[in-house]
Amino acid sequence: MSKEEFVRKTYAAAKESSARSGMPALVTVAQAALESNWGQSRLSREAHNYFGIKAHGRHERIRMRTAEFEEGSRVATDAEFTKYPSLSECIACRDSILSHSARYADARKACGDETAFIREIAVHWATDPRYAEKLHGVLKEVKTMLAQECRRGVDDQEFNNRLS
Repeated sequence: MSKEEFVRKTYAAAKESSARSGMPALVTVAQAALESNWGQSRLSREAHNYFGIKAHGRHERIRMRTAEFEEGSRVATDAEFTKYPSLSECIACRDSILSHSARYADARKACGDETAFIREIAVHWATDPRYAEKLHGVLKEVKTMLAQECRRGVDDQEFNNRLS
């Protein structure tokens, strides 16, 4: 799947979830792209986990090798991740985590400001000290791709219909 196809597919699911959760859909798309390498990661392909969500609750699990940052150094480690039936369910779970977890209270307050929202989720979501910076870069790329779609004369309805 190309980056453009990934953005189209993920944007449709993110908009639907955002309508319920209030989380910024474009940041959701950018975070999914960053975490899953545009849908190419093994975790996203085998477990429909596009955000690196660790295993929790009664969800099905999958064990994989991952990289974390400890004291500024990248370290390889094994971890259990949640396995989802679909991209949409993964996005809904991610939005639910952000909507209900006390650690993301400041992120919820910043939903209307993408820069502040990214800064606040980065504090707890990832161990990479450059996570917010990387997420901002991917968000710019996502916005550019969507703007190119719009310039081609594709309105929102047609854009979503093309995904079907």
